[in-house]
Amino acid sequence: MMRFVSVRLGAALPGPRALQRDAGPALLLRVRAAGRDYRVLARAGLTESGDPLGADGTTVAADEHFAADAGPRLQGRWWACADVLHDRHPRPFADTVRRLNDITAAHPGCRLAAAPLAEGGWAAADGTSRTVVRLARRVPPGEPLLASCLHAWLVAGHTLRDIEDIRLVHGT
Repeated sequence: MMRFVSVRLGAALPGPRALQRDAGPALLLRVRAAGRDYRVLARAGLTESGDPLGADGTTVAADEHFAADAGPRLQGRWWACADVLHDRHPRPFADTVRRLNDITAAHPGCRLAAAPLAEGGWAAADGTSRTVVRLARRVPPGEPLLASCLHAWLVAGHTLRDIEDIRLVHGT
């Protein structure tokens, strides 16, 4: 399935009201890097004007992109358009590294590919460097919007290796 995703990266965690207006799937994470906490909110669909995450001035980056499931039923034409590809099937880390490398090699337009790990957590590959990183041990495998949050992290100028910890605040 292909979908448009809006992500906001901020310097502080929003209050609970930030998700109450949400009509579609959403994922709110707390990301720790370089001793600082960031909040990252991904929503399937467009972010409305007047979004509460931008109102307090804490939003430091915004990202909108297309994300798709990298499963076998996805047609190749959609993969070519996706900025983010995510797999839903947990595999051992070594198998996941091969899978993510295959995805990023076959789809050079993909900036980030991610997949859940059988042993828990996720692995993600930056499509520009094809570096695979193990992360997000506390994020369950059924949260593909994690890949979109990681894409926004890269777009904001960070690297996947910068991430010390990711905690789920609110899931879909």
